Amino acid sequence: MILQRLATSIRKQDWFTVGIETLIVIFGVFIGLQVNNWNEARRDRIQAETSRERLIADLRADLDAFAIRRQWYEEVLEAALRVDDALRSDPPETVDETWRFVRDSWIAGGEWPFALSAQIYKELQNAGDLDLIAGGSMQRRLRDYYEDSAHEIEISLTFRSAYADLVHQLIEGRVGMLMADCLSAASLEPSSPGTTPATFYKDCQPPDDFALVMRSTASLRESAAFRSQLNARLNRLSGLRSLLEYLDRQAASLVSDLETTR
Repeated sequence: MILQRLATSIRKQDWFTVGIETLIVIFGVFIGLQVNNWNEARRDRIQAETSRERLIADLRADLDAFAIRRQWYEEVLEAALRVDDALRSDPPETVDETWRFVRDSWIAGGEWPFALSAQIYKELQNAGDLDLIAGGSMQRRLRDYYEDSAHEIEISLTFRSAYADLVHQLIEGRVGMLMADCLSAASLEPSSPGTTPATFYKDCQPPDDFALVMRSTASLRESAAFRSQLNARLNRLSGLRSLLEYLDRQAASLVSDLETTR
C-alpha cells in the first residue's frame, strides 16, 4: 500500500508526501533488518551456549577418564616396580612370592587405550562455529588439547608395548590363560564415574600345577631381554603418569575458562 501511495504522490508531484513516505519505507526496511539481526544474534547466543555446554560435558568426561586411568596405571607402575625389585633380589622362595612375581610381571604390561572426547570440538571446527564460543587464544588452547595432546595419547596409549608381548611369550601359556581370565575385568571396568574400586587388580589364585609357575619364573628371571624391556616399560609408565597429569590440568583449565566466559 505505501508503495502505491508513494507512486501516486510522485505523479502529483507532492514532494513533501514523497519524502515522508520514502522515510517510512527506509525506516521499515531498517527495522526489518535490525529485527533479523537481533534474531540471528539470539540464535547465535543460544547455539553458542548449547555448544559450550556440550564441549564442557566432553571435557568433564575426559577428566573422569583421566582420574580412572591415573589410578589404573599407578597400579600397573607399582607392579612393575615390584618386578624390578624382585629381579634385583634373590629368587623368590615361597609359593606366594613366586606367584606374585609372575602375576606382577603380567600386570606390568597392562594397557588401557583411550581417546579424547573430541566429537563436539570436531563438529564445531568442521562447521566453522568455533568463533561462537572461543576467541583466538582459547581456540589455540582447544587445538593444542584436541589435536596435539590427542596425538600424544595415540602414541602413548594405543600401541601395545614390546614388554607385554615378551611377557606373554615367557610365561607358560596355561598360566597366561588363567591370568587373563582373572585380570580381564581390570581393563573393562570401571568405565564410568563413581564406579572406581579401591583396587583394579584382584588377587588371582595360582594354577593347581605350580610347576608351570616355577618355569615361568625361571624364564622371566633368566631373560636378558625381559630385564631390558622392563627398564623401557618403567620409563614409559613414568611418562604416561606425567602425560595423564598434564592432560588433566589442560582439561580442568579449559572447563574453568569456558564456564567463566558464559
